Amino acid sequence: MVEQAAEAIVAAAARGIFLPGDRLVEAEIARDLGISRVPVREALRLLESQGIVVSTPYKGMRLMQVSNRDVAALMRVRLSLETLAVQEAMAVAGAEDAVTAGRRFAPLRAAADAFVHLAAGPRRDPAALVAGNHAFHDALCRTSGNLPLHALWQSLARPMAVIWGLGQPQRDAEEAAGQHLAIVAALETRNLPAAMAVLGAHINWNQQCDFEALLRARRGTAA
Repeated sequence: MVEQAAEAIVAAAARGIFLPGDRLVEAEIARDLGISRVPVREALRLLESQGIVVSTPYKGMRLMQVSNRDVAALMRVRLSLETLAVQEAMAVAGAEDAVTAGRRFAPLRAAADAFVHLAAGPRRDPAALVAGNHAFHDALCRTSGNLPLHALWQSLARPMAVIWGLGQPQRDAEEAAGQHLAIVAALETRNLPAAMAVLGAHINWNQQCDFEALLRARRGTAA
């Protein structure tokens, strides 16, 4: 139940119900989820340990702040991890026969196809798009077979979910879906330069987006 509460809070952030810097009131969240305050309290502590929630004396729990500088720093780390994941996935697949390599990339292909359907849907749920994007990049890191790399990527996943949620109105979901497919195709054909080029463009979108302006606009709309 603690994990479910944590996921619900992250999904609410992705939908813009909670914006960066907003106070997270334990009693209100518990009421909205229809559960007791204990799992919500533990979920907030879990999210605090993952950097998505910040506790300030006399001000309570708040959703992490988002600045363009912090996003750029996070995305540089993310790009380094996912670049290594692509390199290692391709190296491992290169030593495998075609059938085994195909099985290695099958979960990644499935995640890419699933995101295509989400992106093409008539009513795009921001939380579903964030979850689908997470599923693809999580599968990409898993494909490398490098467990420490995957664990490091997972430690960044929830802070990235807040950023992805904030950026959803500006992101072309169908373009992102096409980039996912292109990364998979490059891996399947052992085209490392193509995989690197698409991955770089896909992640660097976040560094070109003005998240601070998006947040000001969202707060203006809310007001």
